[in-house]
Amino acid sequence: MSKQPVRPDKAEQYYGIVVHWVTIVSCMIALAAPVLILLFPCKNLLNPNLLFGAIFEGKNPAEIWAAAGVPFKTGDFWRLFLQNIFTPDGFATFGLTLGCSVTLWALIPAVWSFSRQKEYFFCGVSIFVMVLIVLAMSGLVSMAG
Repeated sequence: MSKQPVRPDKAEQYYGIVVHWVTIVSCMIALAAPVLILLFPCKNLLNPNLLFGAIFEGKNPAEIWAAAGVPFKTGDFWRLFLQNIFTPDGFATFGLTLGCSVTLWALIPAVWSFSRQKEYFFCGVSIFVMVLIVLAMSGLVSMAG
């Protein structure tokens, strides 16, 4: 009596494939970006020497941003780095954002699969989670307390 392996649902397969490949890509960026940041310190939006110096001095976040030469205000993060995506630290931020938002990208094909299978409850829960992720990424909802 041979047992057949359990095949995951299509939505689960799509989710897993996207998580797998997006995580690999974000890890590759995370490996390359620090090298670029250190090789080209003058091309960075934030001077790494000033930034790390302020962090190690124990300054608060506003003082750290000011020491790095960037007048940061709440809500400016996305605009600031999207306008500077082709700088080494903008590239690093892209890799971190991609890796941290992997669930959002993986839920897109899962929702599509759930809707094709007429699994509307799972489709709705997935869309709800996607909305929470987008709200958290935008800064409108803070999950950190």
